Amino acid sequence: MLMRSMLCRTCLALLLWLAAAAAPAADVCEVEARWVPTGVQHFMILAGRNEVFYDRSGPAFVMLIKSGEAALDIGALGVYADAAGRARFGAVPASVYATFLHEPAAASETLLRLQISGPQYERVLAVLRTWERRVREGALLYPDIALDNILLVKQATEELNRCSQSIVPYALDWGLEDEISEHNSARRVPFEYFKVLRQLNQARHVGAAAMPAALLTPATSINSTAKSTQE
Repeated sequence: MLMRSMLCRTCLALLLWLAAAAAPAADVCEVEARWVPTGVQHFMILAGRNEVFYDRSGPAFVMLIKSGEAALDIGALGVYADAAGRARFGAVPASVYATFLHEPAAASETLLRLQISGPQYERVLAVLRTWERRVREGALLYPDIALDNILLVKQATEELNRCSQSIVPYALDWGLEDEISEHNSARRVPFEYFKVLRQLNQARHVGAAAMPAALLTPATSINSTAKSTQE
């Protein structure tokens, strides 16, 4: 209990700092209000899988997809398993996130596909770029990547509701009513968070039939959104 109390205070203090540092420009919501859909589609996918690492946790990451007539841009950032089965935090290799594009086949997997607006896509992309830069510069906020991943998924998902409620939220805030943080280790929190968001937003989940056809085709040529953050 003492360890969790210390973790709560540390995380809450950092979240307050991040909220102040990342305060949006005054016209962010005006941009979203004026946005008009085009032929380009934007998606955000929350994917996770347990029973992979030694502690029975596993990969959990945020994926962004931008689908137009000429190209399909896709990339992901978060915790994934490297070739040796070790947990890594950063841009997820295409060979890894490709296995998470289809509906879960087991209870140890979870997936939530959301179609989002252009402005929402750009805001979440900015979050991923910030974390990708921290990885590249060796400037992560915690020595434990599990905590960095919690903050990443929290920031990314909360951007969807910045201007209006786009999804049914879950308050991942280490408060008294936060059952996820209360009953799970830090490494399992993102997976459980995604799982609850899928339950709360089942009506908004985009089925495979409504996704870009090329995305679910093995021969798809994929450009990494995460890679573009380095440009």
